[in-house]
Amino acid sequence: MQKLTFKVRPLAEVLHAVDLSGHGSLVEQVYALLRRLIINLSLPPEFALVEQDVASELKVSKTPVREAIIRLAREGLVNVVPKSGSYVTPISLDRYLEACFVRTQLEVGCVRRLAAQGVKLADQARLKAHITEQEQALREDDDIGFFESDEALHRCFFDLAGLSGVWQMMNIAKAELDRVRHLKRQFGIRQRRLVIEEHLALINAIIDKDPVVAEQALLENIGAVEDEITSISEHPQLLHTIQDLNELVALDQRSRGGRPIGKTSSWT
Repeated sequence: MQKLTFKVRPLAEVLHAVDLSGHGSLVEQVYALLRRLIINLSLPPEFALVEQDVASELKVSKTPVREAIIRLAREGLVNVVPKSGSYVTPISLDRYLEACFVRTQLEVGCVRRLAAQGVKLADQARLKAHITEQEQALREDDDIGFFESDEALHRCFFDLAGLSGVWQMMNIAKAELDRVRHLKRQFGIRQRRLVIEEHLALINAIIDKDPVVAEQALLENIGAVEDEITSISEHPQLLHTIQDLNELVALDQRSRGGRPIGKTSSWT
């Protein structure tokens, strides 16, 4: 059976050579960076986010770091403990399934609206360009690049439907879903080639102005809550890995006398 191995890396290593985007305010840049690192599990559950350490590594003041952490806490990605510190929240299966429900409800409405109104030729090319990016990421075995191009395509659906604000709300709500998606990809639970085929079917339904088929294609791609429950029950190693990740930092600290670095943990 497949084995996944995780390592708690020191903050300096995680943030090494990572540059802020330069887009938006400094708070927005720090927030976006930390959020991305939490979601792709570079910052694992229970990892301590010390304001001074983060600020020092990013060469910024503590103020934008503090405000970014407050935003992440509002999204449920960080737990701020008075007189103790700020920690990445454990992965929660309940929050994951809630996020699946939110995404399904909002994105079904989006693609049905988009299919009903139709898309211009230029927008059809825009949608298919995302497929080209996914194909390239697949050829290069670029897991992060594939995830980002996947996100860009689904965001494009909302933009073209005139629902960009809804995407922003949904993106915040589905943070827990995205953390689990990274784990599922490492297990190979969703094959990337199949994902591309599902995206093509969805785009074709939108181009054909068929809301019913578009909805069916979307559900094949992202899955309803019931589908996710079935998928998880069929892959118990995923549940074990979530538990493993949630305990990784605590185990590491105990083995290192409180220093959160260095331990490798795995489940087979």
